[in-house]
Amino acid sequence: MPLDPACSSPQLEPITLCALVLGRIQIGIARASDGVLQWLAARSIRESLLAALRQEGHAFTEQRFFAWYAGLETLSNGASSRLRAPKALCHAVLTELRHSPWAVLAQSAEHLQRAFMAPSDFHGGADHEELHSVIEEARALVSALARSDEGHPFHAVGLLFEGAMKSPRFAREERCLNVVRGIAADRDDGTNCRWALDILAGRYLAPHHGLPLAVPLPGLVSLPAAPHDAEDFLATDAAMATAMAIAGLHDAFRRLDHMLEQAERDVAVIDTRLRDRRSSGRSRELAIFLAGFGSLSGRQIEQVIGVSRPGVRIVTSALAAEGLASAHRSRNAARVYSYAPSRPAQDCFSELALTSSAIDEYEASMQAIDGLLRRSSVTGLSD
Repeated sequence: MPLDPACSSPQLEPITLCALVLGRIQIGIARASDGVLQWLAARSIRESLLAALRQEGHAFTEQRFFAWYAGLETLSNGASSRLRAPKALCHAVLTELRHSPWAVLAQSAEHLQRAFMAPSDFHGGADHEELHSVIEEARALVSALARSDEGHPFHAVGLLFEGAMKSPRFAREERCLNVVRGIAADRDDGTNCRWALDILAGRYLAPHHGLPLAVPLPGLVSLPAAPHDAEDFLATDAAMATAMAIAGLHDAFRRLDHMLEQAERDVAVIDTRLRDRRSSGRSRELAIFLAGFGSLSGRQIEQVIGVSRPGVRIVTSALAAEGLASAHRSRNAARVYSYAPSRPAQDCFSELALTSSAIDEYEASMQAIDGLLRRSSVTGLSD
């Protein structure tokens, strides 16, 4: 793909930039192979889960997320009881994505839900019902939006933002003040449940509003906290909705565009490395899941690609032999596999051959050979 026009033409209007990135996405999806679409589905699920957890207030690293997803650790050391249970939250997201009209996404969500082995939530029972209500409210909000025949997403996403800003569930949070020693300061918890709108946004925009696939758009519906003055809050809602919608859509489209570029690169490497293997179907499928979603334990791999424990050893050994995956031991000694493409051997050799030490060794060897040849010649003449 060409360079992102958003980087080379900052003078363009936001709506124009957004349209250009959408055009790149449409071209990328049209030419995408099955492997690229599988990668994209797995990465979209990962990003949707990460965004939902962080919007709900959970703090963690990506490495900790994968260990938690595999059932090897807790998500964080100091989880707050005021937050909704993380396992219940991810189950809600995965269940919703399993019902996506995009078949590749639905199937990937089903496989990854089978591999979801996070520790049980101590207080997650009540959260399941509440999270179901959150998604139902999001679905009702999206279904109630006025439909149009416009082939672009700009008016449609503006309506989505307006609906969110008027919703008691999804509206901007009111700012709260803490008073410490007579000084007032904002207390911004930063938590929200607009992730439910993000995972439904792709279905709303595809295909009638320009988006080729019903892909979730994590982080799309981002609203700033409401101002202190209620009158200012009401006055700016209608005026700001469209501008915020275009900015949010542009950011979401750029993330999607970057994912497509990375998917093309990763799948090209995977297909090249596995081209000469007689039976690489399961190995390729696993490589795409590892590259798109992230690290998986052996137990998870059994669920994701439907193989036995000996089968896990076979496919992971094949990927390791082709320089596509690596394994490490977790803190509790479980074996975890990651996508880690090594550089081709010829590249490493070329780089080695250009070093000064390699050149010196080569010249010394050639001089030694010349010396041997000279001595052999002299011996032959004397005989």
